[in-house]
Amino acid sequence: MKIAVAGKGGAGKTTLSATLARTMARSGRRVLAIDGDPNPNLGVALGVGAEALRDAPRVPRNASAEYTDEAGRTQRRLKEPFAAVRERYAIPAPDGVELMLMTGVEHAGEG
Repeated sequence: MKIAVAGKGGAGKTTLSATLARTMARSGRRVLAIDGDPNPNLGVALGVGAEALRDAPRVPRNASAEYTDEAGRTQRRLKEPFAAVRERYAIPAPDGVELMLMTGVEHAGEG
């Protein structure tokens, strides 16, 4: 099962996502929570310590590449199997949840 949570800022997406992830993990499901927000706070909401979050690896932008399929559609795919990406970048969170942080904003733009 895959669940994506999206919406406007301040709507409670992070709180809802953390609660859902921990509840599902407590019921025995294997849960990977992915924080793709430029201002990632899912780890905090899950209860991951500040030091672990500071030292957590981020999935780099170059972990995937664009390719064109036989129908001429451009798509993006991981360069290595998802299991390998999960093993390399996911960190443990409370209740058996695993957390993966995507690379966020590296620096503010000019202008």
